[in-house]
Amino acid sequence: MQIQRFVVQTTDELDEKIRKYQKDFRPTLAFLFTTPFLGIEDCVGVFGSTGVEVFGCTTAGEIMTDTGSSPVHELSAVCCLLDPPPSAISVRLFERGEGGSAALGHQIGIWGSSLFSRPAFLIAISGLTNDGEAIIRGIQEAIPEGTTIVGGIAGDDNAFEETTAFSKNGLSHDGAVVLALDTDQIELSSFTTSGWQGVGTEMVVTSSEGNVVKSIDGRLPIDLVTEYLNIPKEEIIATALSFPMLVTRPDGTKTLRTALSADFETGYLTYAGTIPEGSILRFSSSFGFETIAATTRELKEYHQKKPDADLIIIFDCCARHQAAGKKVNEEIQAIADNWNVPVVGFFTYGEIGHTEAGSCDVFNETLSLALLKFR
Repeated sequence: MQIQRFVVQTTDELDEKIRKYQKDFRPTLAFLFTTPFLGIEDCVGVFGSTGVEVFGCTTAGEIMTDTGSSPVHELSAVCCLLDPPPSAISVRLFERGEGGSAALGHQIGIWGSSLFSRPAFLIAISGLTNDGEAIIRGIQEAIPEGTTIVGGIAGDDNAFEETTAFSKNGLSHDGAVVLALDTDQIELSSFTTSGWQGVGTEMVVTSSEGNVVKSIDGRLPIDLVTEYLNIPKEEIIATALSFPMLVTRPDGTKTLRTALSADFETGYLTYAGTIPEGSILRFSSSFGFETIAATTRELKEYHQKKPDADLIIIFDCCARHQAAGKKVNEEIQAIADNWNVPVVGFFTYGEIGHTEAGSCDVFNETLSLALLKFR
């Protein structure tokens, strides 16, 4: 398996690099994580003429190790070219459509199961109102129990205006790009960690619909959150990134949620994943250096359990980068140092992966890893 990675700032440079590497080997798959300012239609056009399958999306920052400087990149594109057997992979772009997020997920699951008897999935979701959890549950309805699903929600450099997922065949602002893997040929493993702790008074979601929260303790969410954080309403999305909600669902499971959009007419907040009525909410403490230390310890422990990988893809919450600054480099470098393999990825608006207990979920404020091992 050959793997080549590079960082570019223009689509002309992207085209030049791809053609350069195609002289040395025949890549069949590319991961492309890019700032929206690079020109996504032009990126799609570059790959449309190469014959290389593309799993791509816009980001809130790009990640690639072994560049001789910081692994964190801004206003650029990170590209990873590799040559798995075409029989082991398939990439498809999906639109949400009128059926909603759960129907989109079900369509993805049926598609992947029709390709491979034991599929695994990498997914990048676009759209600020898409319900990531509903998509995952929809996928799970149509696939074997225990199937691995890892990925992230696309970003747009923290503008929170429009995100994009794309393949070599097109792009979507409200859908997902999905890479289905044949696990008889490529193993996909998942690791997630957050380190955030709940603080403050418990609150109850008194009205919600999917990932739209309509009232908390009988109050409009926008009013409650802005009052708690002591901020003007127009700053709610940017500020809430640093104070995610720790959600305890009615079934006792927990996750972190961050608002992706606010409706100032209704007072509702839309989150990256479902928040059921009856869920208990607590604001989380601000990100501290001890969070990075905890993450690096957990990474080392996971490496001892899962030491083998050929490529690692990082889906890291943009809020971790925003809160930790340059300290976020430490957890990224810890990944590279532990596994000593190529590492690429991006900063997300939501992370998808499996807990230590094995359940798949959509998270916020979390570091999610996809470890690929080619058999």
